[in-house]
Amino acid sequence: MTVNELRPDRFPWLDPSRYTFSLGVEAQGATWVSGQTASRHDPDDGRVTSGGEVAEQAAVCWAKATAVLEAAGRGPGDVTELVEYVTADGLADETARARARPTGRAASVVVVESLVRPDADIEVEVVAGGPPELVRLPQLLPVDDHGRVVAPGDFVGQCAWVLEEAGRRLADHGLGLDDVVRVVQQTTPATRRQYRDTAAARRELLGPTFPASTGILVSRLPHPDALVALDVWASAAPKAVVPYATEAYASLAFSPAVTAGGLVFISGTTAWDPASGETIAPDDIRGQAEFIYGEIGRVCELAGTSIDALVKTVEYVTPAGLGRYREVADVRREVLGRPFPVSTGVVVAGLLGRTWQLEVEAAAALP
Repeated sequence: MTVNELRPDRFPWLDPSRYTFSLGVEAQGATWVSGQTASRHDPDDGRVTSGGEVAEQAAVCWAKATAVLEAAGRGPGDVTELVEYVTADGLADETARARARPTGRAASVVVVESLVRPDADIEVEVVAGGPPELVRLPQLLPVDDHGRVVAPGDFVGQCAWVLEEAGRRLADHGLGLDDVVRVVQQTTPATRRQYRDTAAARRELLGPTFPASTGILVSRLPHPDALVALDVWASAAPKAVVPYATEAYASLAFSPAVTAGGLVFISGTTAWDPASGETIAPDDIRGQAEFIYGEIGRVCELAGTSIDALVKTVEYVTPAGLGRYREVADVRREVLGRPFPVSTGVVVAGLLGRTWQLEVEAAAALP
């Protein structure tokens, strides 16, 4: 098991050694790049700024991401996964974002309340290469081939349709829903009470060997009439569930983590304690981070690897937790080995548990 840190010869925007993430890492044939905003050091006043029009910000994001890719001997043409985290202003300027992309890869879009840099409107996260068995579908919205919204106003119906559509698209790759290893689902706070009602479709379509899963609440979705957006990863490699807290997860329609193709896909981990069913450290983001990274470490060990082999984390923080979010970096320094994984941190409208302030999804390399 080898996770190699990427260090560009020239990265003039900021000093990456100050942070608890790597700009990029390589493992299992893939290059992961941390989420990049337009943040750059201003030599005139010594501050780090991120502002500018969306087009300007997107260009800086891609210049930074390209510098990291080039350190791995890759370029934007090698990108296999692309996520754009955007504010409402960033979402509105789709033309500027599209023109800035030096790749034909379709972007998955997550509309955030804000980015950690408060003057930023876009953050770009990319992966290049990867295990040949791994398939990442384009982001799925409840919109049919004619541009019509499916099951308008019906949250449960839209959730079932995007899963069924995932099955149809995977068939083009010779795969099925039983090959799904990871899903990320976006819904809105207005649908929180109905979220449990979607479990029946997930059990029917994704079970019994459920994938890792992350669910976040966003104030709006990429399409104005969509109530859900779904991102799906599947693998032709054998898939196995990591046997953690099996009794607690028996009633849930997702697994704590799955392994496939030399990687461990870890579900979005929150302050929910599977042993007690209670929330750990309510309204205390540092306490929640300590618990979350402890859980991720235990899952990694049960999968046959360690937390030192993490290649990627995505930290979703709520507005209530943002004021103390810097304390999460202290936790990462204490528990994560070097090289640090790549990381993206964004502010979302909410999480499924009302007292949760942080959710971390992760991936790790297997020996």
